[in-house]
Amino acid sequence: MSVDDRLIKSAALLGTPVNDAKGHKLGVVREIFIDRDAGIARFVVLELSGLFGGGKFHPVPWRVLTHDDEAEAYVADLTKDQLKAAPAYDRDQLNSATYGWGEQVEKYFAV
Repeated sequence: MSVDDRLIKSAALLGTPVNDAKGHKLGVVREIFIDRDAGIARFVVLELSGLFGGGKFHPVPWRVLTHDDEAEAYVADLTKDQLKAAPAYDRDQLNSATYGWGEQVEKYFAV
């Protein structure tokens, strides 16, 4: 696989499904936060599927996702319950540099 085969435009990521390990849809990608100095994606913000989303958005560290070419989706080794229990934020909180959501999310997903 060449480098070009692994590149994806940011616009193509928005709306991409994120599934659990069993192929059940957890949510969709709504935003991507990129470390501007390192030039790498740090967080993917998910809007959860179904009624359990509650109007909040769930940032997930990019490192917990893998791409499934066949399903044209990302896979997170998380259950719906684990994702529901993860930190969730509204738009204003995500847009606030002083809110500290990145540290909260990293702590929750610490390996």
